[in-house]
Amino acid sequence: MKYNVIMKIPSEKEGTYNENKILDFVKGLGWNLVPVQGRYNAYWITSKKVDGKRCEMMNGDRYYKLVINSREFGIECGGDYNGWSFASELRTEIKEAA
Repeated sequence: MKYNVIMKIPSEKEGTYNENKILDFVKGLGWNLVPVQGRYNAYWITSKKVDGKRCEMMNGDRYYKLVINSREFGIECGGDYNGWSFASELRTEIKEAA
């Protein structure tokens, strides 16, 4: 699977990401996350709530994974362009909400 970074802590800075805070923030944007079986740091992105309605993912509910590492997090999926595009969309949402 291809991996596309959403955000990364610059190498000159110290610290790590808090997985629970990232999960809560992404869920707060309306995304539904389901843990990936057998992986401690990956979550399927299954749908998004928009205007009170749950919208299913266009490529299926087992296509995009949110992967949270200690110093970066991103999207993992089968399609390179799709992952890159979705990561960019999430990055924009996060910046607008922060």
